[in-house]
Amino acid sequence: TAFILMNFFLYSQDLTLTDMKSVKVDKLTEKQIRDFQDKYTEEGYTLDQVEEMALQNGMSAGEWRKLRARLSAQIAVEKRNEYSAVSTRGAAQQAQQMSVETSDGTKIFGSSLFNTSNVTFEPNLRLPTPLDYQLGPDDELVIDVFGYAEESMRAGVSPEGVIRLPKAGQIHVNGLTVEQAKRLIVSKLASFISTINTGESYVSVTLGNIRSMKILVVGEAFRPGTYTLPSVSSVYNTLNACGGPNRNGSFREVKVIRNDKVIAVIDIYDFLLTGEMKNNIRLQDRDVIKIEPFKKRIEFKGELKNTGYFEAKGNETLSDMMEYAGGFDINAYKDRVSIFRNTPKEKRIEDLGYNQFDQFVVEDGDVFVFSSLLDRFENRVQIGGSVFRPGIYALSPGLTLRQLIEKADGLKEDAFLYRGTITREKDNKETEIIPFSPSDVIQGKGDVPMKKEDVVYIASAIEMQEGRKVSVYGAVKNPGSYKLHENMTIQDLIFTAGGVSEYAELRDVEIYRVEKDPEVLKLGEKIASGHKISINRNLDGFDFKLESHDIVVVRSISGYTEIKQVMIEGEVMFPGNYIILTNRDRVSDVIKRAGGLNLYAYPEGAFMIRKIETTLADEKLENEVVDNISSEMISKRRFIRTDAVLGIDLEKILQLPGSAYDLLMEDGDIIRIPKELQTVQVSGEVFLPSLVRFDRTYSFRDYIDNSGGFSPHSYKRKSYVVYANGTSKSTKRFLFFRSYPEVTPGAKIYVPVKPEKKSGGMTLGEGIALTSSLVTVTALIVNLLRR
Repeated sequence: TAFILMNFFLYSQDLTLTDMKSVKVDKLTEKQIRDFQDKYTEEGYTLDQVEEMALQNGMSAGEWRKLRARLSAQIAVEKRNEYSAVSTRGAAQQAQQMSVETSDGTKIFGSSLFNTSNVTFEPNLRLPTPLDYQLGPDDELVIDVFGYAEESMRAGVSPEGVIRLPKAGQIHVNGLTVEQAKRLIVSKLASFISTINTGESYVSVTLGNIRSMKILVVGEAFRPGTYTLPSVSSVYNTLNACGGPNRNGSFREVKVIRNDKVIAVIDIYDFLLTGEMKNNIRLQDRDVIKIEPFKKRIEFKGELKNTGYFEAKGNETLSDMMEYAGGFDINAYKDRVSIFRNTPKEKRIEDLGYNQFDQFVVEDGDVFVFSSLLDRFENRVQIGGSVFRPGIYALSPGLTLRQLIEKADGLKEDAFLYRGTITREKDNKETEIIPFSPSDVIQGKGDVPMKKEDVVYIASAIEMQEGRKVSVYGAVKNPGSYKLHENMTIQDLIFTAGGVSEYAELRDVEIYRVEKDPEVLKLGEKIASGHKISINRNLDGFDFKLESHDIVVVRSISGYTEIKQVMIEGEVMFPGNYIILTNRDRVSDVIKRAGGLNLYAYPEGAFMIRKIETTLADEKLENEVVDNISSEMISKRRFIRTDAVLGIDLEKILQLPGSAYDLLMEDGDIIRIPKELQTVQVSGEVFLPSLVRFDRTYSFRDYIDNSGGFSPHSYKRKSYVVYANGTSKSTKRFLFFRSYPEVTPGAKIYVPVKPEKKSGGMTLGEGIALTSSLVTVTALIVNLLRR
């Protein structure tokens, strides 16, 4: 099974081979080799066991030697990848948790390069051995001979720089590249493996385990010290390990010292600006990395893409430094920058023009503040309201109001032609209103020259009539308030409301109109008038034109009531929905129609759920277009129906049908009759709120005791019982004696929390009342004892 799995992994990448007999190793990709190696390793097989299985399944010896050589090379790469110095990981992790800042908390440009988990400079040990990598003590070479002859050897480089191979003897490889070492090894092996010279056998030389080296980091590093790193590590690998420069360290001058000579200088800003790692040389054992203190540091504030502290060197100018900051931000004022510079005694401020940026050499401690653009326009005018293209326009020389209206594609059809306004900013920044007549302006009369920041507004005639509405109520599909349109009639309003209902009374449609005559209103009596008209369902005939605030009422046919339903649930013979047949239907009538109670009914627990209607809000509705009549529903009253529990005494209802206990039924009522209940629920301020089995011998206190008793915070005299039918009773009190309510099956006992006592102790009135009560009780007890 394991070998079948290995076959699957070996051939799963678009290959059609089905057995080891047909494998051509030269055609396999590196990924297939890696997948195959990972799989047999996971299964717990060694390379020798894999060889045995491969040969048993038909693989030729020659193909196996090729496969083994490639697997051996892959194993060497994996081992190199596992190599990492503990000091490297520890220093890098600690550096990633730090942040390079100055004493005032401002970030230093470049510090995030070595102090974020998103960027790492750890060496990639899975890459092929670099061509210029020089072998040294503690390196390991993996040598595989395959083809006609087959042999596999691993040889470590000794402190003397030599490797030892069977039969070939010692080979000096110290300081050689892997390629150079391979040529020496092949020549040595060819002396006793003749098929190497004939091309029938091949030699593979790869780097196995690699040596480590000691690198000393000194100067202004986050964590200076000695680091053990892989021998392929570079300067940036080491900077990553030590966390980079500290608060005083230079990002522009990182020196590599070898044999007491500076062999390279790293400017980290080169990498940040161009992405090129100049002078990022590969290190050697006992190399020294020295991070110098910074010599110049300036600060950028304001409207640049990157702000904070930046390190300068040599004669770098402001333009040079702005390049590191990414240049101006989108809202920057570019013509001038404010400079705060230190002098031997105090600070000095300077203003620098943009044309001087290239010549201005920065100094240590300079602070550059870049301002943002003013939130204003030098040539803006605006027009809004009833024009086709409202918005912002450029104030061109000589622009007039008429020309601005033409730029906005003219007035809309509904524009109010008698008055418009220009809001203008005076020299002292106060504003004034300049009225004009849109009608005159478009005719070339009374034109107005425009000024910077003028705002023109032309109202809509419809907008000027805002608030003109009419209402319709009663037997219509969508009662409510609607916008009044010119020449709107009662028929138009009813049509807009969706038409009349099936049972509408059309012979006496009522119209109520607010009295608008000032002379009549002065008398203080008449405030409205009423009219009645007759319409038909086709909404034609006599047209009654409406006025603002008219109210139309369409009544229903006298005596008409929609069918109403009630529901009975639980322990009756035929539970379900029932129709209210008369206005006098009661609870007993519905239960009778349901066949009466069954044997399991518990009438004491019966209760009713009744819908109650609550006003929720006025709902604003959007414009609607009904056929050719444009209408806008202004507001519509919304109601919400919620459930309320109504306690009933079903036993008395059935004993005395038609009595005061026997309630009249309403639309949507639900009667629920449960089975006999066997528990009592105790909750609130008791030690163990719980369900207690009902026991007819138990009192209120027994149920409390079965729930752990009253808690210290219980308000005993306010305890109450809610019965299964929805009714409730509270605890009664006379003097110091409490009378707890009776408990029945399905009841719920609730003990509330005691309110906090008032601060300041007992008041004088409370003291007098308590004393009077004590005297009364004492007198009562004395009289009882005398009897």
